[in-house]
Amino acid sequence: MRLGTGFHADERERILDVLRKLDQRLQRYDADAVDMELTVKDRETTKQKVTLELWIAKPRTDELVATSTETGLRDALNEVRDDMWRQLDEMINRRIDARRA
Repeated sequence: MRLGTGFHADERERILDVLRKLDQRLQRYDADAVDMELTVKDRETTKQKVTLELWIAKPRTDELVATSTETGLRDALNEVRDDMWRQLDEMINRRIDARRA
């Protein structure tokens, strides 16, 4: 997990605590195959935008992006976490369905 624009290293543990739920969905992949970056633009303003990007390199390259415009940072982190969870579920289910077909 990389903290990109708008975040500071001393926030890392607090952010990881919020996003930890995603670990359950990502356990099926090698740690080396997963890369995540979290950024925030216009922090603590009414135009705040939090973006969580996730790349899974194996078995093929997938990129998922979740965004939030919630003005509270914790609310925005929760929203991108939940949206990423949903996207991971959809991607996993598509792959399972494709194998069954």
